[in-house]
Amino acid sequence: MIQLTGINRKAIHLAPTAIASVTEAGASSPWHGICVIARTFGGQVLEVRDRADDIVR
Repeated sequence: MIQLTGINRKAIHLAPTAIASVTEAGASSPWHGICVIARTFGGQVLEVRDRADDIVR
């Protein structure tokens, strides 16, 4: 399990194999605390504060 931080600063625990894609958020998203949009194979879209490089590692 890995831990991601949601935009509400709550922890999200997710199996690394569940992540389908990790995309840097657009230019206005960091203003709202969103650094990355992570999509799961189940279709869930997660807006998280973590950096893409940290998630990929």
